[in-house]
Amino acid sequence: MATGTNSIFSYFKRKRSVSSTSSASSSSPSPDSKKIKDSLEDTFTCIQEESQESAMSETNIVERVTKEIESKLDTFFDNIKDKIREEIKDVLEGVMKRLHGLETRVDVLDKENLELKRKLVSLEQYGRRPNIRIFGVKEEPREDCKAQVAKILQTKLNLDINEEDMDAAHRVPQRAKDRPKPIIVRFFKRESKEKVMRSRKNLKNSGISIAEDLCAEMLHLYNRIKSDTLRVQDAWVWRGEIFFKDHRGAVHKAQYGKPLQDMDIPIMRYRDKP
Repeated sequence: MATGTNSIFSYFKRKRSVSSTSSASSSSPSPDSKKIKDSLEDTFTCIQEESQESAMSETNIVERVTKEIESKLDTFFDNIKDKIREEIKDVLEGVMKRLHGLETRVDVLDKENLELKRKLVSLEQYGRRPNIRIFGVKEEPREDCKAQVAKILQTKLNLDINEEDMDAAHRVPQRAKDRPKPIIVRFFKRESKEKVMRSRKNLKNSGISIAEDLCAEMLHLYNRIKSDTLRVQDAWVWRGEIFFKDHRGAVHKAQYGKPLQDMDIPIMRYRDKP
């Protein structure tokens, strides 16, 4: 029995020797692998001594060694999993902190970008304050837009405004192909433009209408406000600025980049509808 027992332990010693030689030739063993190797060697020594004292059979020795190896490896891999879990947790916490910092920076940049956009829109709209747009004027070949506009203002609105009061007048493209292109007019003085805007109600039922010259962003804002019938009773434009009345009768000034949802505007409920 001793010879068989010694041969079993000799086998395990040779395997450990080969494994150690292979590991040494490739790279230095990690602290964890060295720790489990030393633990297994201590276990083999204890089992060898016990087998010599109690005359354990080869089968029992193999089972005992196998169980000890499995137990040590389970403990080893559990420790590795715990370390990996902790390392992943540390990495994720670092990533989340960095992500939070980036989100905060993005929020700041978004606010700065919105404020810059507001200033640009306000500047562009300010430059359009002397302008009007006229809709419904029939197109003619080789037309003189200034002369056409002056005639409309004099005959239909009874205003003393002529071509010399206009800096420019020309048609602008539009999507609808079945209607005349609108005419944009720029006056030298805003006073001339405001006279036109105050008198434009006289064009009712004439097929011609006059509106403020809004930039694309302000026109989009006006259309959105006009279509929000749950909050808005009426909307209009004066001197390039948008105003609207809610269902309580209160008048508000619209702001680019500030949705109605962020303003104290009551929503008309179904039972409140007339």
